[in-house]
Amino acid sequence: MNPQDYQQIPVKLIDVPGGRRKVDPDWVAALAEDIGRQGLRVAIQLVEAGGRYRLIAGAHRLAAARALKWKDIPAEVKPADAFADEAAMKLAEIAENLMRRELSALDRAMDVAAWRDVYERAQGAVKPGRKKLFHDETISDADKLAVAAERFAASFGEAAQRALNLSRVTVWRCLKIATLDAETRERVALTKIADNQIELMTLAGLEAEMRKRVLDLVLSEPPQAATIADAVLMAKGKKPDKASDKLVQVIPGKLKRLKESQRDAIFEACEALILDWLQRREGSK
Repeated sequence: MNPQDYQQIPVKLIDVPGGRRKVDPDWVAALAEDIGRQGLRVAIQLVEAGGRYRLIAGAHRLAAARALKWKDIPAEVKPADAFADEAAMKLAEIAENLMRRELSALDRAMDVAAWRDVYERAQGAVKPGRKKLFHDETISDADKLAVAAERFAASFGEAAQRALNLSRVTVWRCLKIATLDAETRERVALTKIADNQIELMTLAGLEAEMRKRVLDLVLSEPPQAATIADAVLMAKGKKPDKASDKLVQVIPGKLKRLKESQRDAIFEACEALILDWLQRREGSK
């Protein structure tokens, strides 16, 4: 933040208007931990209100500052006449939440992988051993990712893991997706594939040449295959099975409608199956 762009405002003088979305305590705890180490990166936004201040943007940052017992917080302060009326002020609050482009599954995976790389450079490289994190098989490349995921996820507190959705399984999936080559990432970046972890994981399990052929089928105009799984079968000269095709289409949709914690529980329960599938895939290359 540029110190010239904000003021230090007493926390006790800031009011949060009613009707705002509920503050997530896990996210507040995670923010407080981060702000305690790194400081506040982005000032909150306020508007003057008769000797006090009304919050426009930054409810979680304000709650984190209060959790840290801060007396003052950096804020961008707008004058009372900056908004024509109450409706204009409310629209500004709404825009703060709506006018964002959320990270795709691919973007998130790359960010988590980059974050983990920075962590490893600071803490020392992961040295895979025979620690039984996910299953009892001999150590393989998949296990190296599992060890890295376990170590990185463990660097966060429980509240931060919940708020950031950084369980060891989530981190493992992100690290696997991040192994996709640059050309593949570029081709799928702005497609629906980029926001589908199952499709991305399937792509990551393919060898480079097969991956190119599969993407040619899925990204053609019009698409010659509805899913990555269908495209793999077609690339091998097989016809997609209609029954399995239906399941592939139905199950991802059902998974997406579940809460993150529910999805994680399913993936946790299927860890051995997922890694066994990945090992067989890698062993067949």
